[in-house]
Amino acid sequence: MTGLIEELRDHTTLWISPHPDDVAYSCGGVLAACAGSAPGLLLTVFTRSAWALPKRLRAAGPKVISARRAQEERRYCRARGLARYVPLGFDDASLRGYDDDTELTADPAADPLRDRIAEAVAEAVAELRPTLVLAPAAVGGHVDHRLVHEAVRRSAGDGVRRLYYEDLPYAAHHPRAATEKALGEEGLSLYAVTGIGSVLQDKVRGMYIYGCQTDDECVQEVTGYAREVAGPGDGTHVERVWAPSPAAAGRAG
Repeated sequence: MTGLIEELRDHTTLWISPHPDDVAYSCGGVLAACAGSAPGLLLTVFTRSAWALPKRLRAAGPKVISARRAQEERRYCRARGLARYVPLGFDDASLRGYDDDTELTADPAADPLRDRIAEAVAEAVAELRPTLVLAPAAVGGHVDHRLVHEAVRRSAGDGVRRLYYEDLPYAAHHPRAATEKALGEEGLSLYAVTGIGSVLQDKVRGMYIYGCQTDDECVQEVTGYAREVAGPGDGTHVERVWAPSPAAAGRAG
């Protein structure tokens, strides 16, 4: 594997995740491929939640669920050799009045946390001083992902390079052409297609670390998408990363 992996190995990368699990699902193969070879930091924005897959855990309430998510995320950081984990402590959509439908259709501009998240992300980037940021492209329209994507774009202009991963499993729920068109309209261009076949099982094991959120169906969706978007010469499974197009780069990173 070359290209993006080599670039990440040359940088101190800040991996930005809306929720615990998003990095593992969306770019966990790339992270596994360069684990331990360069300093890496994980910043997770929404770390308080009322949602979990196991019904018994869901019934235990947000305090217990959030503690479990934090425990799982720290395990993931250790497994990937990440130097630091930074939880921002915001309530996720499940605690802000959204349901499974409205969280995918809500306008982030109307969310009362919008400016606070933008400020917190900008402060974190300034404090942590990465040389590269890898953040969600907000594929699928989840309000939390859109808030984080917007915050990262708004924090540009500091000379730090910003790249954007395709959000999974959400990208697997939409036609590939629709996703590519939507990202193009957001001023993003495809930057790297990275084969992850040799680390696919490492990625899957990383996903299962998030046991309160991950099931077999989710893993199949994520790995199926990685296989679907693989082109000739790209390997059996890939992850895709996007960058601001030249026209948009002057406005936001």
